[in-house]
Amino acid sequence: MAQSFGASRWQAFARIYAWAALPEILAGVRLGGIRAVKGVVIGQLLVSIVGFGALFKLYGSRFLMEHFWAALLVLFALAFLLAEGLAWLERRVEYFAASRG
Repeated sequence: MAQSFGASRWQAFARIYAWAALPEILAGVRLGGIRAVKGVVIGQLLVSIVGFGALFKLYGSRFLMEHFWAALLVLFALAFLLAEGLAWLERRVEYFAASRG
């Protein structure tokens, strides 16, 4: 249909296909972001001297549980905000993919 209205291939891709695929792309980015946060913390637990993983190791080894849980809650809040922000964006562009059937 885009070609019948005179759109080039690039215009059809940029204005139709990309918008139609955006909800699935954002769903993948959202799930990947959540797993990336988990992977970074696990990696930092094993090899890092800075970051959340190092804080968890330090607080756990010194039995500073209130600090441990505070850092964990901050990390959960950041991951939750990232996931919810991407979910909100996903809902905003869902309209463009609704007519695909």
